[in-house]
Amino acid sequence: MKKEIDKELLIRYINDRCTAEDLLQVQQFLQDPTWQQALEELLEADFSAMEKVSSDENVLEEWNQEFRDRYFKKPAVKLWSSQWMAYAAACVLVLGIAGYFFNKSGAGATHVASIAMIEKVNPRGVRSRITLPDSSMVYLGAGSSIRFPEQFAGNERTLMLSGEAFFEITKDSKRPFVIHTGKIQTRVLGTSFKITAFKGEALSVEVATGKVQVSRLENTKVKSELAVLTPGEGISWDDRTGSAVTTAPDISSVKGWARGEISFKNRSLAQIGAELGNWYGVEISFEKSASVRKRFSLSIDGTAALTDALDIICNTAQLKYRFNGSQKVIISGNK
Repeated sequence: MKKEIDKELLIRYINDRCTAEDLLQVQQFLQDPTWQQALEELLEADFSAMEKVSSDENVLEEWNQEFRDRYFKKPAVKLWSSQWMAYAAACVLVLGIAGYFFNKSGAGATHVASIAMIEKVNPRGVRSRITLPDSSMVYLGAGSSIRFPEQFAGNERTLMLSGEAFFEITKDSKRPFVIHTGKIQTRVLGTSFKITAFKGEALSVEVATGKVQVSRLENTKVKSELAVLTPGEGISWDDRTGSAVTTAPDISSVKGWARGEISFKNRSLAQIGAELGNWYGVEISFEKSASVRKRFSLSIDGTAALTDALDIICNTAQLKYRFNGSQKVIISGNK
């Protein structure tokens, strides 16, 4: 089923006002000829409103043909403005599409290399370790995904995260590392930290080493700085209420998560069950006899068998569990 054309999204793209999520969407949608045609029509409308400038017709036509052949495969669109051609090619570069553009004099063309995007997705019950192009390490949690360029270009190293991950970022003072999680941006130079950003839940950032800046975005621009975090500091952001709360995570627990240790600090049984279910890829439910609101603080070895984790939780909370098939666990009170 084809995606419905979102002309407002294309207009934001042309005017360089896309969010990181917008850019990834446009990059994907432009594989569809219908989207390519819609973008071409928008560009043609802008070009027709511009004053024509004098230039070498042969060179202009050669560039136009190259642009059409590589991206649109559609009827001719006159790109008269050398300034606009440079701008359009810059937008194309951001989206990871190869292009050509004129210099200010309009006398030559420069080749822009393509940038491929890589997406890593973990289903529930699966964790992985990923090496990024700059040798940074990402320990990606279960039910989580990241998206990043095949090669980091420009003055930033940018990555998008959905879910949970621990990062060990290679230091590069000239190119900060920026992680986008919805409306929140986490910016670092070289450090290690953990981000949890599951859809519909509060986002948290916990720092093990170095310094991390957490900000809220609006239309791709930083609207407000939420916190600058140092080791042993964290922040929890609730997008529904628009509120941020500082936290004090244990550094060893933050680092331990990458090794498979799961630490629960003042968490309800419902929260513990949800996280444990995602970690092991099972469904955990509670009978009415189990007080799901009761809170506990405990640590378990996430590399051990699920039954070992359930034994620790149920012994601590004085509960019992049983399996209903291989992927369903039911927890109930002892009585």
